[in-house]
Amino acid sequence: MANTATTLTFSGSASSGGAYLLLSSVGGFLLLLIYTAFIAESFSWLLAIAYIASFMGVFIGWAKLAEPKYSLVCDDAGVHYHHRVGSWFLPWHAFQYSAVPSIDGNDLAYIGFKVSDYDAVLTKISLRLAVRIMTEQRPLFLEAIKQSCQTGQCASELLREKDVFKTAKQDYAGVKAIFAHRMQRLGNVSGFELMVPINAKTVEAQQWCQQINKLRLTQLHPANSNPL
Repeated sequence: MANTATTLTFSGSASSGGAYLLLSSVGGFLLLLIYTAFIAESFSWLLAIAYIASFMGVFIGWAKLAEPKYSLVCDDAGVHYHHRVGSWFLPWHAFQYSAVPSIDGNDLAYIGFKVSDYDAVLTKISLRLAVRIMTEQRPLFLEAIKQSCQTGQCASELLREKDVFKTAKQDYAGVKAIFAHRMQRLGNVSGFELMVPINAKTVEAQQWCQQINKLRLTQLHPANSNPL
C-alpha cells in the first residue's frame, strides 16, 4: 500500500511475484534445452512434464505482469478498481463503508464495499469486466447461494440467472442485470455487494479498510473529519 494526503493505493493480489516467476521459468526452460541437447540420452516423459511446467510458469508469470500494479486506487473522486480487462468506479457517496467480509463466520480474502447506489456501478462497468468478475467470483457466489438455502432445496431456483434488474433510476437487462442480482445476493449473505480480492492477512486488510473509510469521511465531511 502507498498513500498521499488524498490518495490511497493498494497492490493487486494477482500481480505479485510475476517478474520472479517469469524469469525463473525462462531460466528453467533454458536449462532444460541445454540438458536435452547435451546430456539426455532420450526424451522421457519426466522431461516432457518439466517442459510443460516451465511453459506454464512463463505464461502465468507473463499474466501476472499484465495485471495492474495497483488493484485499488482511492482518490478525491472515489474508489477505482483496476483489473486486466477493465475497471469499475465507486464514488464516495455510492457506498456506506468498506470492511473484510465474512460468510458463516469465516473471513474472506476480499475487501468488501457496502454499496448504496447500484446505478453508480452499473452504468459505467463494462460488460467484459462484469463477466470476468462473475466468473472469478463464482465460488463465492455459490457459497452465498448455499448460505441462502439452509434446507438445500432452493439452490436450483436461486441459480437461475435473472436478466432484468430495475432501480429507481434505470432498467438494466442482460449481463448488467445478472451482475446486479449477484451483487444483491452477496449483499444479503455477507453485507457487501462489491468484493475486491486481496493477498494480505486479515489484520492488514482491516487496516486498509479503515484507511478507506477515513478517506471517505474526509471527502464527504471535510469539516468534521480528522486528516489521515
